[in-house]
Amino acid sequence: MNQLFPIRAIGPGLCLVGRDRFSAVLEAVPINFGLRSQKDQERLVNGYTAFLNGLSFPIEILVRSDYLRVDDYLGELKSREEDIEPHLRPSLGDYIEFLHETASVQHLVRRRFFIILSWHGVDTRTRPRRRGEVLWDEAERELERRRDLVAEGLKPLGIRIKVLEREDLFRFLYASLGGGKHLPAGVNWAWE
Repeated sequence: MNQLFPIRAIGPGLCLVGRDRFSAVLEAVPINFGLRSQKDQERLVNGYTAFLNGLSFPIEILVRSDYLRVDDYLGELKSREEDIEPHLRPSLGDYIEFLHETASVQHLVRRRFFIILSWHGVDTRTRPRRRGEVLWDEAERELERRRDLVAEGLKPLGIRIKVLEREDLFRFLYASLGGGKHLPAGVNWAWE
């Protein structure tokens, strides 16, 4: 996977892929489309279409489905039972029982939506760029401009954008690369 997606460095909010391609990853926090009225759904589809048609740069959209580990969540809820007001504790018990029964019958899946932005510069050097160098700074400015355009375009639709910073970006990339035991070679994971 590292040959197909050769990550050279991870910086604050972006990563260097290969010699001159920079990428930023945004997580889109969706709305519940299915609970909207027919009129609202049509408005959202039209707004999303206008957003996509208005972009002057390419984006990649990745939908990741993860099976939820309900046991950990239920254990955490149970451990916080003493912190909850006494009159709400029976409701918490019912909620825990409902989740446990639901998880035993079917798998619970969490869908996460990511938008990947890329920018290509021109680099003739063989070593990775560092913050403060012209190409890195130019990439940072351009990807920030693109992030702002995406966030502003999706905001009227009720979709919030979260920029994956250093640790979240690392986890996203590591999971995308298969999440094996060993980190890909040649990556500066402690980028400053």
